Amino acid sequence: MPQPDPLAGVPSPPDNPVPGGQVIEITLDEAVALGLRRNRTVQAAHLQRAAERFDLYVAERAFAPRGELRAEVVRRVSRGVTRSEASVSPGIGLVTPLGTQIDFTWQLTERLGGAGGGLSQSATVSVSQPLVRGAGPEVNLAPVRIARLQERINRLRLEGTVSDTITAIVFAYRSLMQAQEQVRLADISLERARALLETNRRLVEAGRMAAADIVQTESAVAAQDVARLQAEQTLNSAQLALTRLLALDPRTNIQAAGPVDAEYVAVDTVRAIQLALDNRVDVLAQDIAVQQARQSLVLARDRRRWDVSLFGAVTQRGAEQGLAEVYEDETDVTAGLRVEIPLGDVSAEQGVVRARTSLDLAELRSADLAQAVEVQVRDAVQQVEARWRQVETARRARDLAERALELEQEKLQAGRTSNFEILSLQAGLRTADIQALAAEIAYLNALTALDQQIGSTLETWRITLEP
Repeated sequence: MPQPDPLAGVPSPPDNPVPGGQVIEITLDEAVALGLRRNRTVQAAHLQRAAERFDLYVAERAFAPRGELRAEVVRRVSRGVTRSEASVSPGIGLVTPLGTQIDFTWQLTERLGGAGGGLSQSATVSVSQPLVRGAGPEVNLAPVRIARLQERINRLRLEGTVSDTITAIVFAYRSLMQAQEQVRLADISLERARALLETNRRLVEAGRMAAADIVQTESAVAAQDVARLQAEQTLNSAQLALTRLLALDPRTNIQAAGPVDAEYVAVDTVRAIQLALDNRVDVLAQDIAVQQARQSLVLARDRRRWDVSLFGAVTQRGAEQGLAEVYEDETDVTAGLRVEIPLGDVSAEQGVVRARTSLDLAELRSADLAQAVEVQVRDAVQQVEARWRQVETARRARDLAERALELEQEKLQAGRTSNFEILSLQAGLRTADIQALAAEIAYLNALTALDQQIGSTLETWRITLEP
């Protein structure tokens, strides 16, 4: 995929409102490679992916142990007695996919100064296991599943951004090719008009043409000059559009390398539709959105359940009393069953209704999108076929126009035709050339658009994105 940078080492041209300076030819492959490296939209998408990957990392650590360390120094004044103490309290907690909450805390406290100084410590292990709300892996793993599904959507969004950027670069590159060909055709038409003018002058000198008839040819030369200037302006605009997509200096005088070469490509409509349903970013993302909605419904249904939990805790305390080294130890054990029943709160039921509606809407959008994709692909395929028929017709019309002009020029040499006929045929040939060029570019763009419709742009360009 990566190509050597064709602009490496090229000095910046002098400031100019339009591209100028050294001509730099690049192929379509090089333009796409440059765009993938330099296009700011693609760069921004890759930067966003770094944050999105970390979001997934955080979500997947939901069941990893979490530690905390707290330390404090306290000074108390009570009934005229001042006491100071320092404490440190590390702890660790863990939640399991079953919903079990396990916490361990150890606290060490030292009284500072005075005869009542000493150390005390305590260690507590507590366990809580929900039996209804929040119980079981189906509920507790739902947020992680949603995060993983969102990560897949984020990756698809990156693929869509890269695919859209590639398509835009391809279209801009072909616009540049078309503009270059239009300049070349304008040059050819101008040369034809000048050659006809020279022929007319010789005919006037030989007395075989009236001097007034040459005015038509001079007017045609002037018109071709105007057309040449218009073609140059179109070329400059096309260059600026492509340099923007490639994030290049707008003054860079880039040119598309190679001629326009459109060849027929057979397209299987049924296979194209299936490829689109299997590969398109929006179809895949909508399918994932349906899965996310199902997980959200699981969470919503869980929130309206009663909170019934088993809990227990064991606390071990110990203390050292001053210089007498008197030790005190005690153990507390707690166990119980907790039940919380919401009364008069319909917000949980509201959440279920909204989650159910979101799921139904997501499934409806998925079905509608599948139908829309089939329509879009069928339309894109028929566009490709229609564009190719236009290419064949335009090429045939161009060949006939060229042949008609050659025959008429032979008649002009023999004095058997008028200057007006030659000028009309030259104008017709220029129109036929432009139409043939436009038809070929439109056909190539239709193939590119079909590639995007079926979601195979990255595969076509052999581009693999990092996970």
